[in-house]
Amino acid sequence: MTTPRPDNSHDAALKGYWIVFATINEPSRFGNYTSVAGPLIAAQGGRVLARGDVATVVEGAVPGRPYLIEFPSYAAAQACFNSADYQEAIALRDGVAQFQIVIVEGFVPPAASPR
Repeated sequence: MTTPRPDNSHDAALKGYWIVFATINEPSRFGNYTSVAGPLIAAQGGRVLARGDVATVVEGAVPGRPYLIEFPSYAAAQACFNSADYQEAIALRDGVAQFQIVIVEGFVPPAASPR
């Protein structure tokens, strides 16, 4: 599902994020994926901001362990996911883990109005 701006544009000055929920079924084999995917993500400027080693669900159901990965831009986040190398890395987690990934564009909150 994509919810673009009315003009279908993206602000290159805004960061992009992967919001990831991972269910890891075979931790012993998951390292095969992370050892390949980690450097690919880093090469696109991605960095893990949060990893759900400690997380509390306060509303609704969460489909797995949460991760938040930041990229320099929305375009970089998309380019990383869509790259041939990352698509090959995805195959390394087949039968090992299930992911749900949403790519979102960051935003700059409006300045607080003076009281």
